[in-house]
Amino acid sequence: MTVLTLLNRKENINLKKLTILGCMSGLANAGLISIINISSGLVSDSSKDNNLLYYSALFLITICIYGLTQKELMIRATHSVEDAIDEIRINLVEKILHCDLSTIDRIGRERIFTTVSKELQTISQSAQLFVIAGQASILILFTSIYIAWLSFTSFLVIVGCIFFGASVHLYITKKGIDLNMAREFKRENDVILRLNDLLDGFKEVKLSRVRAGELESEFRVASAAVKKAKKNTHTMLSKDFIVGILTFYGAIGALIFLVPLISHAYTEVVTKVATATIFLIGPISSIVGGISLYTHANAAAQNVTDLEHDLNLSSGEIFSDKILEEFEMIELKDLYYRYEELDDDRTFEIGPINMSVKSGQTIFITGGNGSGKTTFIRLLTGLYYADKGGIYVDGKKLYKNKIDAYRNLFTSVFSDFHLFQQLYGTADDQIYKADEWLANLEMTHKVKVEDKKFSTVDLSGGQRKRLALLSCVLENRPIYIFDEWAADQDPYFRKKFYEEILPSLKQKNETVIAITHDDKYFHMADLRFEMSDGQLKQILTSVKKG
Repeated sequence: MTVLTLLNRKENINLKKLTILGCMSGLANAGLISIINISSGLVSDSSKDNNLLYYSALFLITICIYGLTQKELMIRATHSVEDAIDEIRINLVEKILHCDLSTIDRIGRERIFTTVSKELQTISQSAQLFVIAGQASILILFTSIYIAWLSFTSFLVIVGCIFFGASVHLYITKKGIDLNMAREFKRENDVILRLNDLLDGFKEVKLSRVRAGELESEFRVASAAVKKAKKNTHTMLSKDFIVGILTFYGAIGALIFLVPLISHAYTEVVTKVATATIFLIGPISSIVGGISLYTHANAAAQNVTDLEHDLNLSSGEIFSDKILEEFEMIELKDLYYRYEELDDDRTFEIGPINMSVKSGQTIFITGGNGSGKTTFIRLLTGLYYADKGGIYVDGKKLYKNKIDAYRNLFTSVFSDFHLFQQLYGTADDQIYKADEWLANLEMTHKVKVEDKKFSTVDLSGGQRKRLALLSCVLENRPIYIFDEWAADQDPYFRKKFYEEILPSLKQKNETVIAITHDDKYFHMADLRFEMSDGQLKQILTSVKKG
């Protein structure tokens, strides 16, 4: 898909108005050549002062027409392109929001980030190019018509040279430029992946010189691959540029040295044709010089289209008008999920899982690393779709068209949680709880909540988890998911979490499902389940201590 097709697929750009403005601008620009050629013959003739004054006024009027139309053309075109890019960007985000988690995992955040930021920026930067190239093309058209009026033989020579240059450009593009652009995109994704490893795992990198060395080595390899791909692309583009310029100068040489040999009348118009031809240097250079940016924009448009296609492979979730705000019982019946592709060429599956969750219960999930706890939580919350079995809410089976409404029962602090500084999704009538919970979590001296925003999130891991818990409370959902919440807390806060916070949530009839290894506090749960090799079984709990 070309960049112009992408930008105008929903008729975001009024091509008719832009074409009219471009024609007016190009015609005015070409008209300047004719006025200059005519006026130059009048300068030495003092008997034609009135005509010279007339052409002087005509020259000024033509310049004004060119300036006004060119300004309007550039403003309208750039605004239209930015409107189209904004629509594409919003459309991509909407598609992401309607995707399931497994699709996003498969595509990879590096590719999504690169496409939404870098590729759309590349297309945005090409907006002025389209205006300049379009206006230059129109100028070349009218100037060529003017040259044909002066000398049809000269016109044929110019057309032949332009056709030759365009053929060479298409050959070079098909030969390797498009392929190298695709390689560049893939290599740049690899660089972003390594950079994410460095920044996200900076503490771990600093603790191991060997790890740091290997990561640096991998980054160097990825960076060198990008360098090689870009060098190859720019080499081809440079060759393309030189061919275009040499083709143009060849046309000038042919007009000066070849055409006089085959056209006797040519000597009468040689100065005018030469002036008009030299006048084409600017627009032709603009087009040839813009080939590189246009090629990059085309490659970016293809990457955007490919991402949209991959996002569309997801089933496409439907957002319900109403969300579930309460429940009596959630039942998992023969729930089964299978990972088809793992790095070690093995498959992993969990299930069949049968489980009931009643409103107001506190449930602990235990099990070793790799036992399937995280996958189970993703199935329970509807982040993953089960391959078999079903989820029943108050006796009614949950279908995909209701999965979004079901997810809104849950609020969570996952082990790999993201702490939003802005309290998105928090109702205004819940903000009053913030100060009370900041005090309860002993964070008043560190953070304030102002305008539905934390004053800072630059805190330790344990403190960030406390703010994440606060965010959950302010969301006021019926089910809380805590994935190893106490793991980053000191003994004091670990005890406070199990013996004060969880009981206070239970008192309000909130449901809590917590993944934990703290066997010291297992008695605080109503039910405990253990995950082992993808199988979930209930463990009898001891009587709670009063």
